[in-house]
Amino acid sequence: MKAKSLLLMLFFCSLVLSACESALLQEPRVPVAATSAPVVQTTSSDPAEVLREFVSAWNSQDFEKMYGLLAERSRELYPQRSFIDKYTLAHSAIRFGGVEFSLNALEYQGRTAILKYDVTIESPTFGSIFDRNRIMRMVDEGGRKIAWSPMDIISGMSSRARLDERTDFPQRANIYAEDGRPLAQQDAPVYSLYAIKQDMPNVDDCLNTLALATRQQLSTLRRIFLDYLGETLFHIAEIDSDQYETHRQALAADCNIRLIDGPLNKVRSYRSRSYYGHGIATHVIGFIGAVPADELERWEARGYSAGDLIGRAGIELAYEDTLAGKPERYLLIVEGGSTVIRELAGAVGQAPRPVTLTINRDLQAAMAQAISDAVNYASPNWGGITTGGALVALDVNSGEILALASYPSFDPRIFSRDTEYNVLGAITRLNADLRNPFINKALAEQYTPGSVYKIVTALAAASEGIWSRDDRFDCGYYWYGSAYGDSEPTRTDWRLLETPPKDPAGSVTMAEALAASCNPFFYEIGARMYQARSDMQTDYADLLGFGKQTGIRRLGIEASGDVAPPGEIAAAINNAIGQGNVTVTVIQMAQMTAAIANGGTIWQPYVVQHIGTEGEPDYSVENKPAVVAELDLDAETLDIVREGMCKVTTVEDLGTAWFVFDDAPYTICGKTGTAETAGNPHAWFVAYYPRENPQIAFAGVMAHSREGSEVVAPMIRRILDDYLGEERKAFPEWWQTPYIPVKTRQQALAELAEEN
Repeated sequence: MKAKSLLLMLFFCSLVLSACESALLQEPRVPVAATSAPVVQTTSSDPAEVLREFVSAWNSQDFEKMYGLLAERSRELYPQRSFIDKYTLAHSAIRFGGVEFSLNALEYQGRTAILKYDVTIESPTFGSIFDRNRIMRMVDEGGRKIAWSPMDIISGMSSRARLDERTDFPQRANIYAEDGRPLAQQDAPVYSLYAIKQDMPNVDDCLNTLALATRQQLSTLRRIFLDYLGETLFHIAEIDSDQYETHRQALAADCNIRLIDGPLNKVRSYRSRSYYGHGIATHVIGFIGAVPADELERWEARGYSAGDLIGRAGIELAYEDTLAGKPERYLLIVEGGSTVIRELAGAVGQAPRPVTLTINRDLQAAMAQAISDAVNYASPNWGGITTGGALVALDVNSGEILALASYPSFDPRIFSRDTEYNVLGAITRLNADLRNPFINKALAEQYTPGSVYKIVTALAAASEGIWSRDDRFDCGYYWYGSAYGDSEPTRTDWRLLETPPKDPAGSVTMAEALAASCNPFFYEIGARMYQARSDMQTDYADLLGFGKQTGIRRLGIEASGDVAPPGEIAAAINNAIGQGNVTVTVIQMAQMTAAIANGGTIWQPYVVQHIGTEGEPDYSVENKPAVVAELDLDAETLDIVREGMCKVTTVEDLGTAWFVFDDAPYTICGKTGTAETAGNPHAWFVAYYPRENPQIAFAGVMAHSREGSEVVAPMIRRILDDYLGEERKAFPEWWQTPYIPVKTRQQALAELAEEN
């Protein structure tokens, strides 16, 4: 009998559970931290008006005003801080974007008003959340007040329930090179390298091998080694399977880093998002990482949560929605551990789509390796003082970026959630690096161009008839511009700055002056152009794309450079040789070089080819070759400039880079540049390959190093040797000797005056 009575009692309680919850008669008071006394609102006697006021305050998230509309008993059970916290947590889970309501019915039970209404809550993640047939009770307390419970947030909520979001993430799509080979690959092998110094046959040999395998600077690796005792096992880097297989034998022989069974294993393998070649194109592809805390609100508006992995830079960031797709998300009311009370909403997912770039993987690998190897090899010399630089290769006939390397770079896996790096230590080192490894130096930094800018000056002078093709000029050590009004009494040729000075170039044509990089010739035509029209030279710079962004998309910040018209003749003379107020970016120089090679077409640079898989419904072409401008240059003008650039690499003693390419089994035409700065000079080299029917335009700078023919030209030679499968020409042996500063013009003149 007692059991029967107990069952009847339980049945009765189950029938009235919601009413008990709404009436809030059984809940104890909840102790909370002290808050300011709530302001109780004067309310209308019309329940519909009170509901409207409550929802309006909810829509503007004015929780204090909402609380002021609650009945006295509700305020006793739910202090203001508790009330606000419940709405704040609910809004966070829902990604609250607004609320609307419609009143369906109004009834009275004695002095209590019963409102039946529907609510629609908007969410950027879940869309419209429909909560229909809600019931709100209002009591008469000198105006209608709301007998509030958590079910007035969402039907089904209670003091024991919570909103929970569950997400099914699809596998992130890959990023491919132009031929379909992966550059970033999901669920691919990653090899984590560890070492013990006392196990190494020779520490220096191991450092050199690691520098090749990881493309880290030797000085960085040495600092890592110094942090550990000889017998300590420590982590060095993570590399992809291709890079590991390439260097596996050398790692074992020089570092005793081997993949073996047992506690002495120094290679740990796991699967994750892998970047080909240890991140050969980090400044293009970018990396993924957890949503940053200071960006959480912005990403939440796009449907993400704290801890979710997102693209943080480069293509990974720019094409986040494409590569990640959209996960299926479910908003649930759960009780206890995981008991689902109600499924409120679901966001339909969208399949990820791969992104295919214009990057030529072999050329990119050759470029990334060449710039890293060069800096490491030259570390006793210019490699130890340079502030970094960049190299770019463009398709001459389309504007496609075939390769782009910014130095110094970094391993994109440092930011991965499952990395084995000492993340804090690695990021601290990168942030402390004054060379700014996170900056894409090919786009975001602008440099004084030095003599590579003489291409612009020669084009302008030849096009405007300032100098004829066959006219000759006597290129000596000095040039005197007083007849033109130059404020400097004497200007010098770069040959005087060499130790010992090189012989003057002598009698040269315009093409030969370009090949010899004869400063006096370009002083002369710079002065003549200014006299003819002060903005003549800058007009041609503008035509060639300088002084403005190229418009390349998806790779972050792009600088515009500066080619402002000179205000006096001395400035025009300086600008003519790429000094003065002229600054350019590496991508601009590559775009100009491509235009010289192809006959005068300025192509829009781009790096993304298509998204999706060809032949499938989700496939779409992202970019096609687009002409920015067709330069109205006559054939003779182009021939003069091309002849000069080709003589740079082929004519002994005249061409400034002939000794770099004299034995090359291929043809290349280029221009060197050495830009004076407040410190050591910027080294430049631009070129197109091959001489006949050009296909690739190169541009590169290494800031604060040495002369362009000494630094960047050998890098371009190494890139082409590797890319074409030719025997490598060794880097210059003098790179291994102590650095000797390059003389400035002022120093040369001062030495000459002292000698005389």
